[in-house]
Amino acid sequence: MTYAATHIRRLFLEPKDTYSTRDAAEILCMPLPDVLGWMEVGELEGVDTPRGVMLSWGELASFGIDFWSQESIEEALGADLADAIPELLRLADLEVRIPRLEILALEHLADRDGKSVDTILARELLDVVSAHSEYLATAIPGFTAALRWPQ
Repeated sequence: MTYAATHIRRLFLEPKDTYSTRDAAEILCMPLPDVLGWMEVGELEGVDTPRGVMLSWGELASFGIDFWSQESIEEALGADLADAIPELLRLADLEVRIPRLEILALEHLADRDGKSVDTILARELLDVVSAHSEYLATAIPGFTAALRWPQ
């Protein structure tokens, strides 16, 4: 098991209510100054407590989902995936036919961003899902909870 996989499993299978910035850095496999930098730009939101600034599990998990690819998270969780991530948020295959222009655009955007086409398309589709969330919440059981997860 890779170093990152061990930390992914720890975050998703052994959640704590809150994490110190030092613990967050360890789990995310990044230097503490990087975590503090993400906090400065608002990508990670800490809460002041008597024990210092703490990050909620939901905040750290949400950042982790953006930081690691979903493929690597699901691979790390393996047989424990069902215990960690709601069914509606797990990866599934979809075969589509779209214009070649859109395929080329997705490939180039993915290459530019160092991401997979799956990741780029999923990010864009999340905007569509969010825009239609009121309707989808009434049509799909568990939709609202899945859309709000991990918060």
